[in-house]
Amino acid sequence: MTPTQRAAHRETLLRLRAELVAAGPERIQPNRTDPASTGVADEDAQALSEMHQALASQRNRERAQLLGRIDAALRTLATAPEDFGLCQACEEPIAARRLQLMPYATLCPACQARREPRLGGRRKNLTDYS
Repeated sequence: MTPTQRAAHRETLLRLRAELVAAGPERIQPNRTDPASTGVADEDAQALSEMHQALASQRNRERAQLLGRIDAALRTLATAPEDFGLCQACEEPIAARRLQLMPYATLCPACQARREPRLGGRRKNLTDYS
């Protein structure tokens, strides 16, 4: 990978990082709006409120993980630029298109598939459940 390509990836990573930080964390709505009351009067409203809290919490976790991957990629570019763009498992170059879409990628698609197999990735037949 050329220094110009690494510089372009660095700029993309910095832009992604700035967007994540500017967006801030997802706001987690409290179950109750009145401090004198407890919970939510309506059971459906309670379930909906809990679902919104779980979704917001999950989004915050995912954003934090993405921010960590971006920071790790920026550290690699700063400390070991020759290692940027190489798969951490097989040490082969990661495809340019993959790095263009995900400049924080650390694994090639084949190693990623081996490390994190998709759950339910193959078609199921009715006989699979008996």
